[in-house]
Amino acid sequence: MKNGIIFGLLLTLISVAQAAPYKTLRMTLGEQQALTTQHSVKRSAIGNPDVASLRVLNSKQFLITAKQIGSTQLLLWQGGGEPTTFKIDVIPNIASSSTSGVAVDVAGDKTVLHGKTHSLSQHAQLLAAAGENVVDNTVQQGAIQVQTDIRIIEYSRSQLKQIGTALAYSGGDTALAMGAANLLPTISGMSEIASLMGGLVTSGNSSSILIGHAGKNFSAAVNALQQNGYAYTLAEPSLVSLSGQTASFLAGGEFPYPVSGQDGQVQIEFKEFGVRLRLTPTILSENSIMLKVAPEVSDLDFSSGVQTSGVSVPALRVRRTDTTIQLAPGESFIISGLVTRNTYNNADKIPGLGDIPILGALFRSTRFEQDDKELVMVVTPHLVKPMAKNTELRELPGETYQDYTPTFTSMLFGDPQKGTKTPSTRPTSAGVGFAN
Repeated sequence: MKNGIIFGLLLTLISVAQAAPYKTLRMTLGEQQALTTQHSVKRSAIGNPDVASLRVLNSKQFLITAKQIGSTQLLLWQGGGEPTTFKIDVIPNIASSSTSGVAVDVAGDKTVLHGKTHSLSQHAQLLAAAGENVVDNTVQQGAIQVQTDIRIIEYSRSQLKQIGTALAYSGGDTALAMGAANLLPTISGMSEIASLMGGLVTSGNSSSILIGHAGKNFSAAVNALQQNGYAYTLAEPSLVSLSGQTASFLAGGEFPYPVSGQDGQVQIEFKEFGVRLRLTPTILSENSIMLKVAPEVSDLDFSSGVQTSGVSVPALRVRRTDTTIQLAPGESFIISGLVTRNTYNNADKIPGLGDIPILGALFRSTRFEQDDKELVMVVTPHLVKPMAKNTELRELPGETYQDYTPTFTSMLFGDPQKGTKTPSTRPTSAGVGFAN
């Protein structure tokens, strides 16, 4: 029994001696590193010469060259004992700026990435530098959702032209001036627009409105146009989607149209029409968002419709565009040019006299009118993060007045401070996003 225990201990000591700790050499692809030993080396061996090559300079100096991504071992015998073992890990040559927060390891012939990336561009740069055989265990840090605020506005170009309005562009800024050029207000960066408008607008009695940079003066000018009935806000949706995913919005309806079924019977299907917007945001970094936008405007056209099974089926007039831009969170851009043109034939006549054959032409008049309406979309993306669980939600507009219970004194004397407020029963959040 004692002999067995002693024999087992000897085997353990021998295995520990053979599995002595080795030294690790971490090299990037294509790198050369000099290795110097204290004693003369009698013999050397490298496990996989395809990963790293060994060149003997003299008995104490060696030159190691990293040739291929992977791992191998280098053995050096300096005496009659066990060899000194070096583990050589060859990793991709990745810039230090792109590896911030990311660790690069090697498992066999594969590159292993793990850690946190700060942006999509950093993640793409890491994958490109790591090569084909890569195991990606990284996670993206920061906001991964984008909230896109959209304001869809329709204004009548024909009515604006009648009161003296023109559209001009200068230096990348868009200006919409209404009124005489000499009455245009002075706005920073829009002096060239005012000079450009000279000669286009001659009416000196109309009011002056100027739309300058979208982020500063656009909303105020559009509100002024809406108050005068020249522009209308059709919708103001806010879409939230993950980075790289598509969100869509439709303001319109569906119209029925008949189709033939398999058994010859007529079936009814529905087709959507109206204002449609598809967008795909991609977060490049904390200060950059790539946004792919595809707006589409369609309306019913009964003049180009067809008759099928005794039913008049209208056609669709469609205007669509597709663009990709890059901007910072909170910046806005405008999509315009989606114009709808309608032509009307109006006849004015004196009742009775206008219906007289031949001579009635002297008492009636016919005119053609053209109504052009343009659709403008203002798109503003924001980075959003989820709120912490059990966080009390923000107070909604008008909620204070809904929970307010006036007292007799406050109703009699009009003192709102003497009323009582019903305890809030608003729920807590379970993952509601908020904009940065």
